[in-house]
Amino acid sequence: MSVAEEIKDRAADLTGKATELTEVLELRLAAQQGYIRSQFVLAVKLATGDGVEKNLDEAVKWYKKAAKKDYAPAQNNLGLILAGSVFSAPDPAEAVRWFRKAAESGYAPAQWNLSRHLQSGEGVQRNLSESVEWVKKAADQDIAAAQNRLGVCYSEGIDVETDEVQAVSWFRKASEGGLAAGRYNLALRLRVGRGGTEQDTDLARELAQKAAEQGLMDAQYLLGQMCEAGEGAEADEEMATHLYRQAADQGHMEAQNILGQRLVDGIGAPPDTVEALQWFALAAENGCVPAQYNYGRHLLQGDGVVANGGAAAHWLRLAAVAGHIEAQFVLADAYDSGFVLQHNPKEALKWYRKSAEGGKIEAQFALGVSLECGEGCTPNIEEAVKWYESAGENGYAPALFNLGVLYLQGHGVVPDDEKAVHYFRQASEQGVSNAQCNLGAMYERGRGVAEDHAEALKWYEMAANEELPKAQYNVAVMHHVGRGTEIDMRKAVEWYERAANHGHANAQYVLATLYHHGEGVEADFKVAAKWYRAAAGQGVSEAQLLLADCYLRGRGVSEDYVLAYVWFNCAASQGIEVAKRYKRLTERCMTPNQIANAQEKSRAMMAA
Repeated sequence: MSVAEEIKDRAADLTGKATELTEVLELRLAAQQGYIRSQFVLAVKLATGDGVEKNLDEAVKWYKKAAKKDYAPAQNNLGLILAGSVFSAPDPAEAVRWFRKAAESGYAPAQWNLSRHLQSGEGVQRNLSESVEWVKKAADQDIAAAQNRLGVCYSEGIDVETDEVQAVSWFRKASEGGLAAGRYNLALRLRVGRGGTEQDTDLARELAQKAAEQGLMDAQYLLGQMCEAGEGAEADEEMATHLYRQAADQGHMEAQNILGQRLVDGIGAPPDTVEALQWFALAAENGCVPAQYNYGRHLLQGDGVVANGGAAAHWLRLAAVAGHIEAQFVLADAYDSGFVLQHNPKEALKWYRKSAEGGKIEAQFALGVSLECGEGCTPNIEEAVKWYESAGENGYAPALFNLGVLYLQGHGVVPDDEKAVHYFRQASEQGVSNAQCNLGAMYERGRGVAEDHAEALKWYEMAANEELPKAQYNVAVMHHVGRGTEIDMRKAVEWYERAANHGHANAQYVLATLYHHGEGVEADFKVAAKWYRAAAGQGVSEAQLLLADCYLRGRGVSEDYVLAYVWFNCAASQGIEVAKRYKRLTERCMTPNQIANAQEKSRAMMAA
């Protein structure tokens, strides 16, 4: 810019300021001469700092002059200043007096302001009935905020009879007047077709969009929900997260919680557990119960934050006390497991019960287990059955299995094999391998159902393929003896080995005997001794006897009189008479030191 241009701009600026000063001086002179309109305009300029230094005290002086001459706009604006918190001497009661004067003269903004004070009781005794009357008057004069408030009154039945059709009518008028809240409330109803309107998600989204752009956080939250669900347009997860963030930034608790969850899951934004925890914490502190649950759960699990049992218990308890059934269940489970919180069966039982009563199926099952086992209470099988049945009615497989076991054993209920089969079948159809194995056993033995070995094998195989060792052993036995199928030693050995490798003691013993005698496999004393040792270690007395014999004869293992004595002693202690005789025979072949060593090992093994 040249020097000449700069001088020209400064001159224009000075000219403009001089013009403004002249206008203000002329306005002040007219106001001093008693012109009402000039007094009002001068007060407005002084209140807003328009062309003159802002001065609320002087603005009040000029508003009062015009107000005393019954100029309604001045009365209303004077009330606004006196009711505000920025004025040096606020006076809500005086504000209400001026609002009332202007309202009674028919000035719509004052009618609205008077209604607000009557609603809140600020500067006047609270009077909802009179408030609604003034709301109606202001609404009839197209004050959009009053129209929206009247819609709320009709929707919620506030001193008028509930009428959603009327509510929608007033929300529509407020919306047409450009009010964000009116657009939001109308959008809510169009979204679901409420209040005599047909569902119109396209228009609902359009209205929510406009209200959101006006900065209304509730509308931003609503629009986020619609973008997430694909209502009124295609789903847009990125936009949904953006809108939830806008609402969250304005303090919308539910948006803060949902934004946190989306950041955990990486929906519409890159995953960021650290930021998610910040939103959960903020919403939790503001009283959002789902956020208290989410924050407590993450603190408990150490997900995105260092695990903190005390803080986790604090937030989970707040949500649990507020009736959040998931928080109640997580809190109960934490007390039950004792991993982070100190093990407390009574607290666990208390919260399992509350969550169960709230309909949480897993809690109903857990409560049943606690009652059956007497954890945190005196055992109560009858009540346990009740809760198992509640969970079972909702198809919860573990509860169905437990019911089957109880009816099979007659524990807390009258024994009933048919009911046991009924519950085992339901659990089996959901893939519970223990139930499948038990159902197979019921078919094999003809309990509660017609004996059917082929059907038994079918259920055993289902459970066996889920790597259940006892089912694998049962399948092996069925192929070994030809029950429900042809004898097939290759398959029998295969299933014995699978069960043995999973630690099934009887499978280990039978597999050892097969390798010992070469039945279905090539004889192999070393492999036989290996499986005898495995089964013997799990207390199978026959395996202990035969393992001792292996050590005595050096069959598949190095000859060892000490170990032979030890295992003969183990078998003898379980009532195997021949083992007692062989222990004495072995002892005759041993030196005193070997005998002492063997007796020491035996004592150690028996103690273990």
